[in-house]
Amino acid sequence: MLELKETNPDVYNKFSSGLFVIRRSDRFWAGLPSDLVIEQALMRTIKTTGGLTRGRGMEEKQRTRWLLAMPACADINESMQELTGATYSTSDQHKDLFVARKERDHKDTYEIFQYLNDYNPFVSEEGALHSVATGVTASASCNPHEARKVGEAILDKMMGQNAFDFVFRRKEQIERMGLKQLVVDGEKLKIDPQLLFQRLLILANNSDYSLDDLLKYELSAQPTALFDKHGLLRQANKPQLADALPSTSSNEGQQTRDSKPVYNVLDGCSLLHRFPWKRGETFDSIASTYVKYVNTFANPIVVFDGYETDSSTKYLTHLRRSKGAVGPQVFFTGSMALKSKKEHFLGNVQNKQKFINFLSEKLQTQGIKTLHCKGDADLLIALTGVKCAKIGATHVIGEDTDLLVLLCHHAEEDMDELTFRSDKAVKPDKNTKIREWQINALQTSLGEKLCYLLPIIHAIGGCDTTSRLYGIGKGLPLKKAMSNTSFAKQLEQVLDCSTREEMKTSGEKVLVELYGGKNTESLDSLRIRKFKDKVVRCASSVEIQNLPPTLDAGQYHIYRAFYQAKCWMSKDEDCALRAVDWGWQDLQGKLMPRTMDCQPAPDNILKLIMCQCKGDCSTNRCSCRKQGLKCTNACSECRGDACSNSTAIDVTEDDTDL
Repeated sequence: MLELKETNPDVYNKFSSGLFVIRRSDRFWAGLPSDLVIEQALMRTIKTTGGLTRGRGMEEKQRTRWLLAMPACADINESMQELTGATYSTSDQHKDLFVARKERDHKDTYEIFQYLNDYNPFVSEEGALHSVATGVTASASCNPHEARKVGEAILDKMMGQNAFDFVFRRKEQIERMGLKQLVVDGEKLKIDPQLLFQRLLILANNSDYSLDDLLKYELSAQPTALFDKHGLLRQANKPQLADALPSTSSNEGQQTRDSKPVYNVLDGCSLLHRFPWKRGETFDSIASTYVKYVNTFANPIVVFDGYETDSSTKYLTHLRRSKGAVGPQVFFTGSMALKSKKEHFLGNVQNKQKFINFLSEKLQTQGIKTLHCKGDADLLIALTGVKCAKIGATHVIGEDTDLLVLLCHHAEEDMDELTFRSDKAVKPDKNTKIREWQINALQTSLGEKLCYLLPIIHAIGGCDTTSRLYGIGKGLPLKKAMSNTSFAKQLEQVLDCSTREEMKTSGEKVLVELYGGKNTESLDSLRIRKFKDKVVRCASSVEIQNLPPTLDAGQYHIYRAFYQAKCWMSKDEDCALRAVDWGWQDLQGKLMPRTMDCQPAPDNILKLIMCQCKGDCSTNRCSCRKQGLKCTNACSECRGDACSNSTAIDVTEDDTDL
């Protein structure tokens, strides 16, 4: 056919003039290729009622009779049409050119135009791939458009290998656009600190180390008194601190003056979780629910957190709250419908920040004042509440115990009535426990000194950026500070320290006091004594997290508590201190807590823990990797230098076989 113009010009000209089609009528658009004519005419005639395959059979004589009868049948059919007047009327117009069809086409075109206005395929931040229908933005590693390239790379790798021995690697597959699950409570790196603790104790019996010397080490890959088995800061039960504070009634203290306005300062983070979201509901509709709710307050001020950067000490807290479910980035507009769960959508910090900006604009159009913080907004909420209380009676509405602590610390004598209320107290249910504190009365009850120490008390007992001390309740530091002047003085010394060494010494005394130690004891000696007491008195085996942390690990807890307390005590949301100088480290742009400086155990004992892997130690089948340790030269096969778990190689990708 490509050479038809040269080989047979006459046939080529007929094809070019439209004679390559078959016409069964004289209608303008009735020309069909021969294969379609066979399907529509001949095959339909054969297979319908009265056709060749309906009761006649397929023998040669039957086929001949049927073919010879077709002209006569056609003549009869034409005569019947003329007799009944059921004839075709021909036209040169295509059905798509009728007025009704044009109107439908125009309507459909307009709907597509309106759809593309809301789901613009040509707008995407940083030029990333994104779904037109859902707005889901692909990550930088998403590469379905490179499927051919990836496939060719796999084929090149297969060349010359036995097909039965070839293994496909997980990292070599195409990464699709969709929901990602960041494993927090899963098996990404399984560490059993109790098993490691027991193995180290057994191995120590054959070493030159005494029990006292060995217990000066953490004997675990993570300080278990401060970190859980997944390497996360132990989560504190913050409401326990609020319950330990003296109860107050909203009727106590100064009475609200009628001549002064009443202000309501709302925690934007708590507000976001106030209402459920329904799948299929538009973002405009979701935002209107919040706007309607905020408008029920007099002179409302909404203060939002900031999520523009991951370099925050609350990164791990955000990860825990999302329960590891982090949705993809979504480019959305007001008329776009929600296509995922609320938790997955807000689990992505980019989505959360965009929605906060979107909701803030909706609130501002209704005359509602909004404030935005660069990071955590607790301090800004408290300072805003205190500032408003100098003008008139003020309610701070939220759920976070941090706000209660900060309000007590920053409250001033010359202000009007200041109340901290739970969001659920606005419209309480029958079974809802109303939580409300009158800050003026609470500050008087606690006293000036204790209100000054509340931030460090809260931080040492555990908050969003510091760990809970295993076995130590949130209310214990507060009760000790209220009843023990010596402990309160030690807390003051921590806040007044000018050097890290002084803080390490003062902080050690605070931890010893919290764990029930004596003034003359060190943290390491208390750890040894606690272990021996538990072995003698406990009916079950001693779990390592029940022991106080070593001084090596405890110092970083004190540093983080000091940093957080100073940030809270500041009158400005920008803290002058740097987190990396006080118990934090920058890992790939994210702030992660420092655990300890020393090895989990002496080197010669760690070398006794070895694996016998036949592969490259890339999975949790490797006993060293499973315990969170690197392979050493004691390992039978890899010798610590020929595997992916050695100290010389930093493996960042999961190379597990499919």
